[in-house]
Amino acid sequence: MDSQNIFSGALSKSAPIHIHPFSTSEADLGNPKFRDTANAMVKSAPHLLAADIVESLRDAGFTSVTLDESEGDIPIDALNVTGRFTRLDPGRQNLRVWIGFGTGESKVCVSGEVADPDGNKLADSADCRNGLGWGSSGPQADKGAEVLGERVAGFLIDWADS
Repeated sequence: MDSQNIFSGALSKSAPIHIHPFSTSEADLGNPKFRDTANAMVKSAPHLLAADIVESLRDAGFTSVTLDESEGDIPIDALNVTGRFTRLDPGRQNLRVWIGFGTGESKVCVSGEVADPDGNKLADSADCRNGLGWGSSGPQADKGAEVLGERVAGFLIDWADS
């Protein structure tokens, strides 16, 4: 993570945690010329990221993780993980192909927070990744979500392990 702050004590792997899909409403979508690709990212990125956060947390031994869109009742005592995409820039695939060396890279940035059931902020974080390939194909978008999902989950895992 590029930045992370914890304002509360330890996090238990048995604590109920509810993952909300991150908002895209205020994301910088990059060059207007590539807005179609960016708009496709706006539609797919929130669900892909949320699902990968949930999967990573469950794989790490968190026992009560739910996802906003697919799971029934949210436990009343659940910690809420919310966030937003601050940048969803697909980059320029033609520059990546013809020039390379990082030219035309995509850039995806997120910021998020963890709050208790009463809405008190317990932690926050932010991260930006270049070159995840979100804009060029479905499999690359899946891989980009997996990388960011693992990084967001990794923050929570490290917090629980500390």
